[in-house]
Amino acid sequence: MEGYGDEWEEFVERLARDLAPALLRQLYGPYLERLRLLGSSSEKLVYLYLLLAQPQSFMTLRRGLGMAEKTLARVLGRLRDREYIIMDRFFLYRVTEPGDE
Repeated sequence: MEGYGDEWEEFVERLARDLAPALLRQLYGPYLERLRLLGSSSEKLVYLYLLLAQPQSFMTLRRGLGMAEKTLARVLGRLRDREYIIMDRFFLYRVTEPGDE
């Protein structure tokens, strides 16, 4: 807005800073609740990695996480059984929306 210059910019920055935590809780809260319910640390690691960097193939997950093939296959199977992730037609893993399970 003309005439307000720095004051307006400061207001917008302060507003964004104050709103960010609430927006993050609103957007990621259900995903973090799922994360909390997972048992093993490997399940949590894979779920969090997918949440932040989806979609991923089996090999990119394996390389990115440095995880053994058997361990990753077992974890992906458990996450799919819980319907926390899906594998699409291109064989890429994605996190499902909370409430879809």
